[in-house]
Amino acid sequence: MWRKSATGSEGTYSLRRRLFIRLLGVLAVLTGCLFLFVDAYARRAADAAFDRLLAASALSIADTVRVQDGQFLVDLPYSSLSILAQGGEEQGGGRDRLFYRIVAPDGSPVTGYDDLPVTAKSGGSVRPQFADATYRDARVRVATLDRFVAQPGLAGWVTIAVAQTREERQALARDILANAFLPIVFAMLAVAGLVWFGIRQALAPLGSLERVLRDRHARDLSPIAMPPPQEVSQLVHAINQLMERLKSNLDTMQTFLADAAHQIRTPLASLRLQAELAADEDDPAALRRIAQRVHRNAVEASQLTSQLLNHAMVMHRSEALNPENVDIGALLEQVIQRARPVAGETPIRLEVDPAAEPGLVPGDAISLREALTNVVDNAVKYAGSTGAIDVCLTRRPGDRGLRIEVADRGPGIPDAEKTKVLTRFGRGSSAAGVAGSGLGLAIVHSVAEAHGATLSLLDRPGGGLVARIDFPGALAGTTAATGSDPVAGPSGGRAALLAVAFSALTGLWSPQQSAAQTATPATTQTITYPAPGTARDRLRIFAATDRQAMEPLVLDFQRVHPDITVEYVDVGTSELYARAVKDAETDKPDLLISSAADLQVKLVNDGHTQPHIPADSQFLPGWANWRNEAFGFTFEPAVIAYDRNRLPDDRVPRTRDALIRLLREDRAHYGRLVATYDVTISGIGYLLASHDALLFSQYWQLVALMGNAQVRTACCSADLLDMVERGEALIAYNVLGSYARARVAAGAPIGIVMPEDYTLVISRVAVIPKSAPRPRLAGLFIDYLLSTRGQEVVADRSALYALSSSVTREASAAGLRSSTVAPLQPIALSAALLVFLDPLKRGTFLRQWRSAVQLP
Repeated sequence: MWRKSATGSEGTYSLRRRLFIRLLGVLAVLTGCLFLFVDAYARRAADAAFDRLLAASALSIADTVRVQDGQFLVDLPYSSLSILAQGGEEQGGGRDRLFYRIVAPDGSPVTGYDDLPVTAKSGGSVRPQFADATYRDARVRVATLDRFVAQPGLAGWVTIAVAQTREERQALARDILANAFLPIVFAMLAVAGLVWFGIRQALAPLGSLERVLRDRHARDLSPIAMPPPQEVSQLVHAINQLMERLKSNLDTMQTFLADAAHQIRTPLASLRLQAELAADEDDPAALRRIAQRVHRNAVEASQLTSQLLNHAMVMHRSEALNPENVDIGALLEQVIQRARPVAGETPIRLEVDPAAEPGLVPGDAISLREALTNVVDNAVKYAGSTGAIDVCLTRRPGDRGLRIEVADRGPGIPDAEKTKVLTRFGRGSSAAGVAGSGLGLAIVHSVAEAHGATLSLLDRPGGGLVARIDFPGALAGTTAATGSDPVAGPSGGRAALLAVAFSALTGLWSPQQSAAQTATPATTQTITYPAPGTARDRLRIFAATDRQAMEPLVLDFQRVHPDITVEYVDVGTSELYARAVKDAETDKPDLLISSAADLQVKLVNDGHTQPHIPADSQFLPGWANWRNEAFGFTFEPAVIAYDRNRLPDDRVPRTRDALIRLLREDRAHYGRLVATYDVTISGIGYLLASHDALLFSQYWQLVALMGNAQVRTACCSADLLDMVERGEALIAYNVLGSYARARVAAGAPIGIVMPEDYTLVISRVAVIPKSAPRPRLAGLFIDYLLSTRGQEVVADRSALYALSSSVTREASAAGLRSSTVAPLQPIALSAALLVFLDPLKRGTFLRQWRSAVQLP
């Protein structure tokens, strides 16, 4: 039985594991290819979906293009941007920034962003054309189309371009990729498991083969009889060949040992006999003769033993031949140099043909030296002094191989004995009387076979023998393969798209223009709140919010962060916007807070702000956070305030329709007693009025009836409430509920109605300007405003309403929803708010409003 080997795994590897890893690598490559394919498909699908929305937006704008008074005009539809501003419920609105541009036939701007890149030629894209570009440091997708507009004396192609950043596209592509690729991943995992199981089953026959070999007897070298699987048949065949060679080698070794024992036995017996004779001999002369015979037999035994060992060595080296280039010419010179002292008077001549230089032969130098030594020694031994021995190295005719010839003038070898003398212990008849072992030519023959050479014994013309060795064409020597420098792997990336980034030249609505329209100059007031502890940082806040409403928040923030000094600068909404756009070198704010949500959104859309990830926003609605750059933190309804002392409860309008009926039926009684915002100078008033026009189909009728009643107008809620409190007005429409609630808490005879048809809700919005010197501190203040603690301060100690759902007090979103039947309609922070900031849209709206209320 075979002895079982140790089970240690040192120096071994698992074929099963290696095969599994390679197949797993193939699966990984396949999975990677599928990932790239699905990813490309997801991007194409997302582009196709959003391109349809872009096209719809551009077409809706194109439908409103008209010519009036010799000018091209456009009334930007709310839907044109709102369809692009849609997002998930958790987001409240889409994250994409939106840009648009309308260009007249002569290339002059009609409205929009004048620096938005438009590559399409006028009149060349009746259907929407799409292109990628970079605008305001953001990658955008641009849809461009042309619309032909004509009137007598004026006609041409107006170009409409709408651009959208790629955040929503990328989010949709990621969703498609995840939904499509996840099943592929699970399938690949299942395939990997099946592959592992299949490999185990497929390699099971190898275990059977192992058992067959392990159970075999040590002397059993017969071929494996077990029919192997086709995939390992070559392996089994190789094992069988190995066993055959092993058996042959063992047989050879046994034959060699038997021959060696037979050959050595004779000289050893002769030595023993001579020694016994010497022991019984007293004659000195006889003893001298016996000693000479003993010496001769010892020399023969020594030579025989040396030849036997050389033959064994040659056989061994032939089995494990590791060819190297051998200079056969130099080797011949060494052999002849050593043979000349033995040859005595017999000359040995070496002739090397120049064509044979360099005489390189791939092989083993030691074996070749032994073979050449035996050839030359045989020539010296059998030729005697009959003539010179000629050794020559030449090229074989018509071949690249080398040829060695050793020629002597000895007795030669008969043709019938030439095969015999190449075997072990084979000697010819001409060798009679010459001491020898019969192994010399056998060694030469073995070396020649191992090197692919041919040994030939030829008769020499004129008498003698020629031993010829023909080597095959020599393999090309080892040369250093040189090549071109390796190139780096194929470039897998695409060349970067170089796009021109345009600077923000002008806004859609210039706050400076609004300030010019408003005859009220902007005033600022700075209040410093020293740090309660050791002052280490300073936070500078610009806010278009009454200081009394924000002061409790600032003081409580300093209780949480006692090392921060807060500078609170009270500015108007227009000046606040202008400061952010202008990016002054000095007096830079860290945080901007405003109730003009549309202007804050425009700052974000135009790239004037920076993002901030809020620490805790789980209780805040998605509509109050846009792109993690604009954060709403209050929930303030627009209400109807009235004089409780002069207006009976049964006459209080609970809906807008009721207000219309009241003004229509008793216009004389309410003359000069209704008040509302002057939307031409009030940003909040314009924001509320524009959304009323969207939601209430009779809005312009309501405005007209207010105009008939000679409506009073004011810039802000405080002035409107003053009119009611002083008795100058019975009803104030669209007043911020937070201000009205503060007046009621102070004892003013003011009633509050939340319109039951719908109630608009605005939120004060905080943004961090891009040029903020201390954005980290601004982020801390935003985190505080959005935290449960900050929202509780909003509900309890300020005049504002808390937004967070974690706060359930009366002055909170939850409290409002539980105390009224009115549906609350928050004005979401999204790019749709840009529609009413379009200068043409705003101008048209204000002209219509002035006409309706009959303002000069």
